[in-house]
Amino acid sequence: SKQHYTTLTYYALDSMVAVLVTYFLLSGLSRFTAAAEPRPFPENARIAVVGGGPSGVHMAAKLQESGHNPTILEKTSRLGGKSLTLYRDINTNEPCVQETDTFTGITNTETCIAHEMGTCFLHNGYGAVRDLVAEYNLTPEISPEGRAMFSQYAEDEFHSQEMGDFITSSIEAQVEAGLIKVPWWVPSFSSTIVVMNALLDSVSTYNKLHAELVGDVEFSMPDEPSPEKFARMDMTFEEFLLQNDMVALNGFLSFAHAAQGYGYISSIPAFYGLWWVSPELLNGYIQMSMHQQIEEICSWSTDNWFMKEFVRQITKMFVGGDAAQVYRTTTMLPEGYGKIWPKIADAHSLDVRFNTDIVSIDRQLSDTSAPVLITLAGGEVLEFDFLVYTAPHAHSHKIVKDLHSDETTIFDSLESFVLATTIYKSDAVAHYSTTDNKSPIMYNVDKMVNVENDGEWYADRNDMAIFGRSKKDLEQIRVGYQFYEAPCSADTSLCDSDRFPNSAEEGFQEDSENVMEEFLAEMERQKVENVSVEQQFAWPYFHHFPAGSTDNVWRLYDMQGQRKTWWIGASASFESVHDVLNYNLQLLDRFSYTEETKNLRGATIK
Repeated sequence: SKQHYTTLTYYALDSMVAVLVTYFLLSGLSRFTAAAEPRPFPENARIAVVGGGPSGVHMAAKLQESGHNPTILEKTSRLGGKSLTLYRDINTNEPCVQETDTFTGITNTETCIAHEMGTCFLHNGYGAVRDLVAEYNLTPEISPEGRAMFSQYAEDEFHSQEMGDFITSSIEAQVEAGLIKVPWWVPSFSSTIVVMNALLDSVSTYNKLHAELVGDVEFSMPDEPSPEKFARMDMTFEEFLLQNDMVALNGFLSFAHAAQGYGYISSIPAFYGLWWVSPELLNGYIQMSMHQQIEEICSWSTDNWFMKEFVRQITKMFVGGDAAQVYRTTTMLPEGYGKIWPKIADAHSLDVRFNTDIVSIDRQLSDTSAPVLITLAGGEVLEFDFLVYTAPHAHSHKIVKDLHSDETTIFDSLESFVLATTIYKSDAVAHYSTTDNKSPIMYNVDKMVNVENDGEWYADRNDMAIFGRSKKDLEQIRVGYQFYEAPCSADTSLCDSDRFPNSAEEGFQEDSENVMEEFLAEMERQKVENVSVEQQFAWPYFHHFPAGSTDNVWRLYDMQGQRKTWWIGASASFESVHDVLNYNLQLLDRFSYTEETKNLRGATIK
């Protein structure tokens, strides 16, 4: 009958759909499990995490969430590593504590001001950091408005330009020098159009090259490129920009890269530049620039969903790449990065052992079932199933007594810079921090060119104006920056890249007299008056592989999990907190196959 026929058809189709769904589910799970690798430690493993910086605390929390038992072994009295925040009262300049109102839950960030002495900014791609800020209920980020740009393009060395004017001047100079060719159809009488065309063309070219050479990046570390692609980036970042007709980006990237402590573009391998300067970041910068231009011309705010989406789509159309809606590219945390890591540790009740002096680590590699033995000063021996090492890898040989030759070869090739931050008081700096200037951050781009600029005062930040809207010209507290590509040449005390301050109050055990002398000399040269230094932190910074050995990034990643060890932290990835967190997530994703997932997937596991 017709009803019987319809019923048969229904069941046939239903069975067919069920078979197809089952097939695709199983094949999808098979692909997933083929990509995933077994966790290199048992369920409920005892895991030693050496180092309580951002990478160590984050990884320990994630491992605990997976049912393991991590113990953080931290040699200082604090968590956070290079995330170190000092707090000063906006009225008295004295140390203070940010109090949280028990009724409203609001933390007082406008009178007790956070001063970042290490990790500082977020850019529009810092999703992992924003997730932590939300999860652990920290005060939302804010955007510091305005930059005072000192450079050869300003009136003189004591005058500054706004960011947009500096970018315009740098591109105009390169057009005049013949380094940027102006297409015939661009009206040369309009400097604005010439500059905008050159900038958009360079960003578009960069994004296309990035997609071609680096490809889609799921976390933040790029996949290993083919030898052919690697050859096309086997040069300095500056040479890469010049060779591919993208010199319009030189002005912006000269400070966007070097100011963070990631090296001069004239010498850093292009690979690291491509890692840090993602299409997402450049796309966000163009979005921000468009918002600023529209607001300046129209005199109304574009900080609403409709305008942000409009600008996002226009930017994507002009330069490619992709980013979420971006109103301002760079933001800061009113409570400071230094609060994140203790909050995570407290929320998870992590087992943290401070002031831990490790004498030796024996992984007992001859026996895969034997525990990792960690001997402390005083003779105590701790047993663990697995080791997570976050401290500077170049110094791991001091305590890890059974390094394999593969590990030694990789770690011996690491190099480091020094980024020095100084919290100090002085009178306001003309054309930067005076109350009639709306730029709480200063960059001197001419001091970010090459190694000859080592030690010069190239950046400064007025946190009192950013978070507290302070308006005073006398006894300002600010943070100044110096960078050293060749730190040993400046001071032998800087050669040791295994230095960390024991506490915020104590600072480093050995301060560099040369770094301090250079800072004070720079203050005098720039006519900064009534300078009084409170503290200086000369951080070992940006552990990296130099030209010719950058492939060690992937050699290290390939051997993760071998010899009862994960090697993580800045030495394994990239210095930014964004990258070390994403490296953790990538590692956890790679080793996501556990007995629990096997039981859940049953027969789909082969």
